[in-house]
Amino acid sequence: MDRSSLLAGVPLVESPFFHEHLKTLPPEQASIARDLNGDGFAIFDFPDPDIIDKMEGIKRDLAPRYDWKSWRAGKIENLRLQDAWREDERVRAIAANPAVLDLLSALYGKRAFPFQTLNFPVGTQQAGHADYVHFNSVPDRFMCGIWLAFEDIDEDNGPLFYYPGSHRWPCFQSEHLGVSHRWIDRRYSQYQRYVDLWKEMAAVQGIKPTIFRARKGQALIWAANLVHGGSPQKDMTRTRWSQVTHYFFKGCAYTTPLANDVYNGRIFYREIVDVATGLPVPNVVSGETVSDDLRQAARPDLELELTSAEGEKSSRFALHPDVPADFDAVFYLTAHPDLVAAGVDPYQHYVTYGKSEGRRYRPDS
Repeated sequence: MDRSSLLAGVPLVESPFFHEHLKTLPPEQASIARDLNGDGFAIFDFPDPDIIDKMEGIKRDLAPRYDWKSWRAGKIENLRLQDAWREDERVRAIAANPAVLDLLSALYGKRAFPFQTLNFPVGTQQAGHADYVHFNSVPDRFMCGIWLAFEDIDEDNGPLFYYPGSHRWPCFQSEHLGVSHRWIDRRYSQYQRYVDLWKEMAAVQGIKPTIFRARKGQALIWAANLVHGGSPQKDMTRTRWSQVTHYFFKGCAYTTPLANDVYNGRIFYREIVDVATGLPVPNVVSGETVSDDLRQAARPDLELELTSAEGEKSSRFALHPDVPADFDAVFYLTAHPDLVAAGVDPYQHYVTYGKSEGRRYRPDS
């Protein structure tokens, strides 16, 4: 009996019946599958005999498009170019490499396709995070990423780090954090709550980050729920060229959990394009295509305002769980004149920036 058919909505590489599936894979794929199942990531040499020429051409042609001056001056955190595959055939070819698509399809049990590329000339220096909050599937975990090193990477030029085994953690979403659609905005101000959660979970479980000292041409697959990030770039004179490709799998629906409040009927279904073909991919749940009417009806209103019984509009962020019960909005603006000049909502600013910056929100705080 093929027990994996009992759980068609779970990737084969994360299935409780994984070891039965493992027996069906050729040795090279089986080795990668074991690593991905056990640690949430796997390292391999990118399967393209012309990969060096492709990488060097991408570096040469994309370099003028980055704001190097602002980055070196510390005015921006990192440099990235999203979806360069639309203009650069080499970026698309890396993302849609047939051997990679076959490998991912064998690991997950559904047909893989690339839906996003990111090209970086330096380290991201990004806090530990799991990708599923930005883009997840229905059912969960049919998403993965591949990071490809365009040059040798060590401790000084911002290596990737990851927490082995963190892919087994639950896929926490808005309802787990007590976040309602009423205070989800376009900047996803609740995101820091996820970052804090992942950090504390690693601490409680005693999981230490692992550094990927990559060789040029090496690639790393990571699971949707693996917590990973970018180490600080110590040497700002160096580069750290890389390409990230994110993959979904056919026969799923595709959402942004940061925008979702599922049980209140708010679901941000994404409009996905297959990088390999340039064609849209439908959202499908249990074999049924999600209708356009449902997608539009369920789409969150990220600009929603609260209206009181008297008909007056107020900040919906006043009710956000990260706003203290004794928050003094007038004092917050008075104590921080830069916010008055910027014309910001004091509640939203505190949730998005003020809390993490340690800003005072009442006279005795």
